[in-house]
Amino acid sequence: MPALDRASFDDSRWPLLHLWFPGTLPSHGQEECLDTFAGYLGRGERFFLLVDLSRIGLVPIEQRWRQVEWLEQHELALRERLVGTAIILVSPIVRLSLSAILFFKPLPVPLATFPHLAAAEAWAAERLEEAGLTQADRG
Repeated sequence: MPALDRASFDDSRWPLLHLWFPGTLPSHGQEECLDTFAGYLGRGERFFLLVDLSRIGLVPIEQRWRQVEWLEQHELALRERLVGTAIILVSPIVRLSLSAILFFKPLPVPLATFPHLAAAEAWAAERLEEAGLTQADRG
């Protein structure tokens, strides 16, 4: 069972990286998540990020500002390595939090939000195909 204070990364279908949040993370969980994601950027490979925020609640303002700061610090790597980002969103409150972050620091790659995983995965597959990347077949 995944820990409730940390995000889970699944790279088993690389170059699709699935990031799942069990709920709103404490500050230490957010920092761990950002560090892990920076490690994926540091690989130097292009990939697509699928983020599941369906279980997130209100994101504290400090964490939103930290996210903006992190996006600024990693903008070049994001632009060079990230093919796109699909975000699963179900909460209007979380949509508002995400909008606030992206208002101050828009992602330098295509981004779309979806109400469920199937639609997000379909869009991710299209972006990966357009980029000439194929997913590992480990099914």
